[in-house]
Amino acid sequence: MEQEGESQELHLRGVAVSSGIGIGRVFFFSFIEGAIPQFIIAPKDIQSEIRRYRKALARCRADITLIQSRMQKEGADEGITILDSHLQILEDPLITTGIEEQIEETRINAEAVFYGQIKEYEECFNRMPDEFFRERFKDIQDISRRILGHLAQSLQISLADIPENSMVFANDIGPSEVAEANRNSIGGMVTETGGETSHAAIVAKAKGIPYVSHVDFQKMEGQRGAIAVIDGCQGLVILNPSQKTLAEYTAKRNELDLAYKQLKANSGLIAETIDGCKITLSANVDMVHELEELHECGGAGVGLFRSEYLYLVKEQFPSEEEQFESYKSLVENLHGMPAVIRTFDIGDDKHNPRDDKEGHKAPFLGKRAIRFLLDERELFKTQLRAILRASHYGNISVMFPMVSGLQELLDAKALFREAEKDLHGEGIPFSPNVRIGCMIELPSAALVCDVLAKECDFFSLGTNDLLQYTLAVDRTSQENTGLYQHSHPSVIRLIRMVVQESSRVGIPVTVCGEMAADPRMVALLLGLGVQGLSVGIRHIPVIKNAIRSCSIVSATNLADKVLQLESAEEIEQLVSSVYQKSMKDDFLSHLRRRQFHH
Repeated sequence: MEQEGESQELHLRGVAVSSGIGIGRVFFFSFIEGAIPQFIIAPKDIQSEIRRYRKALARCRADITLIQSRMQKEGADEGITILDSHLQILEDPLITTGIEEQIEETRINAEAVFYGQIKEYEECFNRMPDEFFRERFKDIQDISRRILGHLAQSLQISLADIPENSMVFANDIGPSEVAEANRNSIGGMVTETGGETSHAAIVAKAKGIPYVSHVDFQKMEGQRGAIAVIDGCQGLVILNPSQKTLAEYTAKRNELDLAYKQLKANSGLIAETIDGCKITLSANVDMVHELEELHECGGAGVGLFRSEYLYLVKEQFPSEEEQFESYKSLVENLHGMPAVIRTFDIGDDKHNPRDDKEGHKAPFLGKRAIRFLLDERELFKTQLRAILRASHYGNISVMFPMVSGLQELLDAKALFREAEKDLHGEGIPFSPNVRIGCMIELPSAALVCDVLAKECDFFSLGTNDLLQYTLAVDRTSQENTGLYQHSHPSVIRLIRMVVQESSRVGIPVTVCGEMAADPRMVALLLGLGVQGLSVGIRHIPVIKNAIRSCSIVSATNLADKVLQLESAEEIEQLVSSVYQKSMKDDFLSHLRRRQFHH
């Protein structure tokens, strides 16, 4: 951390996760050392908030009573007497009805009201000349910490309800929490943990939320409500920025916004190369409400609908009817454009609602995604039925994640056919032309892609997991950031292998990982033979511009050169220089067109 002279700026360094500039006020999304979250309670939730506070007091009383019973067995009578005074404090109207009335009047959450009241008491006690009374306040502090601890355990905040212009600070944030976030309220996010390609990071990028991870929060005490600048491009967080710094970053943010709007203005243009090769540019989507922005950005449909977010938000598996309504709404809002629905991908950094019930966590490796679904056949069949029913209303394809070999794919297809047969017998309409695809995100799947291709209508390359399993690098770890390389020769060659084998069978390959959202990698992917890209909605204008700035001939030449290189650094340097040149040529061409028209 740095502190800069008179400006009182605090600079926190972290890892750049999602690019962009955010400016707003610090909002603590979880209990951080010395920081208490504060937010507005909806009128309908006030009484439940008061009940939550009462429950925290009741648990605090139970704690103290239990401690007293233990002390009685130990013969520590003096300690029992001291704790009696703690119980008396818990009955004080200022702690009970006084706090409840403040919650009702201010509509602020219980911990913020309680913490504010304790701070007022502290100021009063500190002003007292008598040391005895100042010491008595330590009893109140002890109780307050216990109450706040119980409130923390029951705290449930939604990023959908936080104040506008909030810079969210949290120890960690789950993907479902980011998914339900209101983009108009959140200006940026900062966490202590979380990698660049964690699912939370992917959702943040899709929403265009600047995000910096691996920031040390040790000196964050007392910063609630402070002005913060989040530089998601440099991995920098600035607290209490000076007027000069604020002006500089405001200008940077406006410049980035303007550049994006200019690209977005070309949303009606076709995603095709200079020499007329059309590329399918689709969107990765978590929630149906994102589709309005998809139409604004000019995407060609949904290349990946992450269905697991239907349960991640509620932390319980949705019924067939709930899923059907969501999938139906998805295709109806696409107005004829295609949608690829990925079946539940459970595991990794995405919470499994059955974990807590069964007393264990789904392992990072092993029983995840398709393996979990094949083990939970009724749950899997419920989802397949819902997808099939929705196919009657639009262009739907189904895609199976984390397939490691042929048998898993065949088992999943058999259950799909079984679901079709059941619906047919029940007289429920569905499309007989639902395409079945397979995600290639494991090295084992890539190595047998020739066999898998014969059983599929399309492939989707999930480069995030393909990288981490090929390179044995945890993509959520800050320590491994330098090892997680999209440009690693092994990954490039695996992609080439998958494209070649799929083309022999005649099925298309789309890349839906973060590699597809990197404009520098677009020409290489096209040159390798990839026919479609699926990215976060906000990436579509940038990636479309990258497609329209290269030719398929030059892209093929680039791929040939890359396949001859031996290191990730060489490949990175080559694709970056080719991209920069294409952008420069595109800019000069734009200038020449303007001069011609004038």
